[in-house]
Amino acid sequence: MNLQALFDGLLAATAFFIAFGPTRSGPALRLGCCLLGSAAVLGTLRFSGALPMPQLHQYFSMLGAGVGLPLLAIAATQPTSAVASQIRFAWIFAVIAAVVCTLLIYVAQFKLWTSICAIAAALALLAYGAMRKQLLLASAGLLMLLTLLAFAAKVQAGSMQPGDILHMGLTLTLALLGRWTYVARAS
Repeated sequence: MNLQALFDGLLAATAFFIAFGPTRSGPALRLGCCLLGSAAVLGTLRFSGALPMPQLHQYFSMLGAGVGLPLLAIAATQPTSAVASQIRFAWIFAVIAAVVCTLLIYVAQFKLWTSICAIAAALALLAYGAMRKQLLLASAGLLMLLTLLAFAAKVQAGSMQPGDILHMGLTLTLALLGRWTYVARAS
C-alpha cells in the first residue's frame, strides 16, 4: 500500500471514529466528519488501485472542503445553533451548501470556492478558540489553516506529496477537534 492510500485510510478512520465514537457529537459534527471520511475512503480505494474512481473522489473531496469543513466550524463555534444541534437543519445546510458548491465549481468554474470555505472554517475555529481561550480548538484551527496553506503552496516533505501532507494535517486536526469535543462534553 502506498503512502497516499495509507494516509487517506487514516483520515477515514479518524473521521468515522469522531462521527460515531464515544463523544456523542452533534449532527453537524457527525455529518461533516462523514463527508470527510467518505472522501478519504474513496481516496484510499483510488490510490490503492482497488477501485479507482478519480471523479467521484474529487467530487467528495470538494464536498468535504466546501460542506464538511464548514459544518465542523459551525458545530464548534455555534454548538447551540439549529444547524449544529438538529439533524434536519444540519442536512438542510449540507444539501444547500453542496448545491452551491456544485454550481459554483462545475457550472460557474469558480474553483476557489472550496478553498474559501475551507480557509474560512479554519479561521473560524482558530478565532473562536483563541477568543474563548480553548487551546485544543485554537490548535485545531491553526493546524487546519497551516495544512490548507501548505497544500495550496504544494509543499513536499521527503517522499510526502502535498496530498499526503493535507491528509495527515486533516487527520491531526480532526483528532484535536475530537479531543476538544470530548473534553467540552465532559465539563
